[in-house]
Amino acid sequence: MPEAVGLATQEIAPAPDYAPLILSPRQLHSTDEIVRHASGPPPADAAAVGDLWVRRLEQRGALMGSGRSGKGEGDPVSMIDTLLTARQFDAWAQENGWTVPRHIIWRFQQELHHPALPPQLAGAVHLWPASTRRTGWQLEAAFTGRVFLRNGCVYVSSPGQQGEALAWFHAETGLGRDGDGYFTLVNRVTGETMARLGEEMQWAGPNAIDQEQPQVQALQAACGDLPVVSVGNPEALERIFVRYPHLRTLQIPPPPPPAPLPAS
Repeated sequence: MPEAVGLATQEIAPAPDYAPLILSPRQLHSTDEIVRHASGPPPADAAAVGDLWVRRLEQRGALMGSGRSGKGEGDPVSMIDTLLTARQFDAWAQENGWTVPRHIIWRFQQELHHPALPPQLAGAVHLWPASTRRTGWQLEAAFTGRVFLRNGCVYVSSPGQQGEALAWFHAETGLGRDGDGYFTLVNRVTGETMARLGEEMQWAGPNAIDQEQPQVQALQAACGDLPVVSVGNPEALERIFVRYPHLRTLQIPPPPPPAPLPAS
């Protein structure tokens, strides 16, 4: 494919050979979420300290979850799961002059080592339609469809959907371009190619989007007043079949026959 000049279109793309593109479990282990284990005993005011940190993270919009040392509401917080990387968290605490409690188990997000939109691809799209907030808890039903690029806008077309919609990604998915010139979706943590735009893909859902947020409205202003649908961190079906070969031949049973009409 020729180099993109201006806004790009890639509505259909052949699947690459995904086998050499998939990282081994050992390689992926290095990108596991970071856990900072407790390294000190709970202080006398552990309950108040834990609640304070939960509130701070809630106010920042960076709390994924928390757990207490017991079942009671008065039991102190013993674990906090954040939507920040360890680096972001430590910088935030230092900026505010806070001492991070050592009796709490902390969980942090993986670093995003790859850009959402590399500078050399910035002209290919109006904007990159993705959240800037890390992915927390979400619904996990399997959705499928074709995610594709047309005139600098990313669309999704899926079974049961009324026409096309504008696609919206999680923060961990970015735009890339492979050695054959095809635009790809890249895992921003690992750098793996997850799909070529134009392939059939699968993602977790349904996960709602605030249609009134400025980024979504900017997307609609650039690409048209269509609904914006979350496609999360999608993966090409062909890539899934390479990882799980038995799924390629999985036979889906036909739907049951329609109920007989009542006698007139």
